[in-house]
Amino acid sequence: MALSLEIVTPDGIVWHNNDVDSVVLPASNGEIEILSGHVPLITILEAGAVGVKYSGKEENIAIDKGYARIMGDVVSVLTEAAINVDTLNINDIEKAKQDALKAVEEGKKNKISEEELERLQSVARFTIAQMLAKAKRKS
Repeated sequence: MALSLEIVTPDGIVWHNNDVDSVVLPASNGEIEILSGHVPLITILEAGAVGVKYSGKEENIAIDKGYARIMGDVVSVLTEAAINVDTLNINDIEKAKQDALKAVEEGKKNKISEEELERLQSVARFTIAQMLAKAKRKS
């Protein structure tokens, strides 16, 4: 029996498929693979790559931190941001990462608000997740 996977951000559903063979999630205690018949589970997710296998294909979707719920054969990922890394150029990701890390450092020096610093750190974290997901795609 197949899994149903949906990845949801505050902007809406980013990725959905009802015929998934397996899902690998970047859980807070390490990667976990979800197959059909998995026990019910709610877990915290770290920024990283969600690996999806379906119809003989494999995809890696970069996500920011979030949560996953596995109930029956339905996997729901709730995250702050997500993107399919196949659409990204590694050089663009590297530049975005450097820009984001620089902005975090400048924010710390300028003593910006905690909320703004967290927003900048979230951007940096997500660019690093994109790099990890892109690297997994190559292997």
